[in-house]
Amino acid sequence: MDTLLYVEGLTVSFDGFLALRNLNLILERWEKIRLLIGPNGAGKTTLFDVLTGQVEPVTGRVIFEDRLDLLGLRKHRIATHGVIRKFQTPSIFPRHTVFENMRLSSGHKGCLANTVSGETAVETDRIASVLEQVALLPHANELAGTLSHGQKQWLEMAMLLVQSPTLLLLDEPVAGMTRTEKEKTAALLETIVRRSTCAIMLIEHDMEFVRRIAQGGHRVTVLHEGGVLSEGSMDRVQADERVIEAYLGRGRVTAVAPC
Repeated sequence: MDTLLYVEGLTVSFDGFLALRNLNLILERWEKIRLLIGPNGAGKTTLFDVLTGQVEPVTGRVIFEDRLDLLGLRKHRIATHGVIRKFQTPSIFPRHTVFENMRLSSGHKGCLANTVSGETAVETDRIASVLEQVALLPHANELAGTLSHGQKQWLEMAMLLVQSPTLLLLDEPVAGMTRTEKEKTAALLETIVRRSTCAIMLIEHDMEFVRRIAQGGHRVTVLHEGGVLSEGSMDRVQADERVIEAYLGRGRVTAVAPC
């Protein structure tokens, strides 16, 4: 089968407010990155909450890898099946080195011991390989707390990648980054999907960054008022009159071109 994620009729209500309204979305196996955009309150974060077991919908289905219904599973079970999420604020261990952070994430709880028990050369090589993907291998022995904001974001991505996710959910990964860090993040994401079997679903408000990623041929999904408003290439969704009306606003039509 060719479907990695199948979302059908997803509805989420918070005290009568419909955060998701009969949302339908399909992520094909061949897709490496799917971009999710939309104004605040469109339902992007709520969708991630459902996919990771933090919110229970009123109705709908979420089928992963054509066989597993994610709804009703506990958060740790969903993660075990390969759906892993990164939040906007990086969650790292600042007083430990970059390498120790990676070992903690990969399950080595005794990483502060002077001798390493149970760690194999294969595991060490795996950690080094992932750190190389996110350009942090030269910083492996530095304290995580001394890294720049962008590097901390990349470290957390690496901490999740070392767990071998099938679907990695990223929530505004370039928030607070400099322009240079954003450019480097775009390149790192392309490296990650090229060198791993992991697919990425990405929420982002920075339209310049979205366009940069979408240039790689990745599809964009626009959410609005809890449902899918438009979907396709960046050029297609930017030209969609519904997107101009709902997402950008009639008074800002000229903002479509440069974003």
